[in-house]
Amino acid sequence: MLILAAVRPELTVRLQRAARHRFEFHAVNTWEAAVDAILRQPLEIAVADPGLSGEVRAQEIERIKVLFPSLPLILYTTLSAELPNTLLRLGEVGIRQVVIAKHDDHPNHLRELLVAETAHAASHKLIDAMGDLLAECPGELRWAIETMIREPASVQSVQELAFRARMDRRTCLRWFARAHLPPPSVVLTVLRAVYAHRLLQDPGYTVEDVAAKLGYHQTRTFTQNVKEVLGMSPGEIRVTLSPDEVVSIVRKRYFSEKYEALADVS
Repeated sequence: MLILAAVRPELTVRLQRAARHRFEFHAVNTWEAAVDAILRQPLEIAVADPGLSGEVRAQEIERIKVLFPSLPLILYTTLSAELPNTLLRLGEVGIRQVVIAKHDDHPNHLRELLVAETAHAASHKLIDAMGDLLAECPGELRWAIETMIREPASVQSVQELAFRARMDRRTCLRWFARAHLPPPSVVLTVLRAVYAHRLLQDPGYTVEDVAAKLGYHQTRTFTQNVKEVLGMSPGEIRVTLSPDEVVSIVRKRYFSEKYEALADVS
């Protein structure tokens, strides 16, 4: 799981020690680099320091919160005279998680906080919404599909999915059929479309940004896939459908046989 570390180097070191290899950190030292990483990297959480630029400021973090509200954000900083007013201002835009270096940043506390915040990540919410459909798949295959959701650009084909699940392509296809799921190529496309919708709810992403973040080399291909899955263009689903409506649509269109099979068993 990749986390943005927009904090001073000494705080990045503390985060890495707390993570114990459970998380990876994409460290940046400017706010411009932070926004660029959010647009391009498969980030689950952001840890930000109001003093990153050398001056304790709220503006840049406020901008990130407004542009990318779905990205869970933790403040991690040091005490200073300017900090109370900055925290008050950031609290007004909905940022509640604050850690003060050398006061409440014990490694166990940091690790527990990071784990807790993963539940609010867009990919985690998608896994929760669709996870029951994968219940009959082997654990390694479920893990590979969840990896595809968290890191969509890293799994672009059935062959790559099978490789991550440590099985050959034919075995992968058989498991999908046995679980009464559509072919894996269809499932991958559907899950990318649902994830795209969640990203597009954030005003900071353009359609082109989301296409690139999901691993598409051409925005046109991305647009075609979204239309195939949801019947609308990315721009239309952005303003027309809620996340629950999108999940309902894909369940009915692509996974109805799954529920029929479960009903027959019961």
